[in-house]
Amino acid sequence: MKGNFKSAVVFIAATAVILLVISVCLAASPWQTIEVKAASTSSQQSAASIPKPQAVLGDYENAVACLINDYRTSSGVGAIAYDPTLTYVAKLRSQDLMDRGYFSHYTPEGTTVFNILRANGVTFKIGGENLGQAMPAGIGTPEAFMNAWRNSASHNANMLRLGYNYIGVGMVENGDRIVVTTVFTN
Repeated sequence: MKGNFKSAVVFIAATAVILLVISVCLAASPWQTIEVKAASTSSQQSAASIPKPQAVLGDYENAVACLINDYRTSSGVGAIAYDPTLTYVAKLRSQDLMDRGYFSHYTPEGTTVFNILRANGVTFKIGGENLGQAMPAGIGTPEAFMNAWRNSASHNANMLRLGYNYIGVGMVENGDRIVVTTVFTN
């Protein structure tokens, strides 16, 4: 009787261990693990793959960017790279200035280029904006804007800031007025 009881306890314990092993194996089946990883991966991908708006430099805008880079390098500061999202923001700013007839680093609602950069997915530690407008539009050449910015202490300092790595340029013209925005970030 004692032997049967001992055998029964061993049988029950062995069965419990086998059931535990089977349940662990079923809980960790490959398809379940993949499903969990896929869920977390897809949420990471969807956040990372949200496309930032982009724009391409036109000939005028490219001329402005080249002049700024030439000035930076001749002043002993490294050249900065074109960024399509910064160009989108610069064009957006120029268009807003033109459409709503104001000329300020603050929109009528009080927002700045920094708010617009963040709203378009741009992260940065340092940033800057140079604005220029010409009326009549015909006097607003890339060289004229560059000279005006060089002759303004704050705009000049912005163009020569060491921490900048990227530039975006946006130009809008309506025949009577031309507006140029440059946006810089690290």
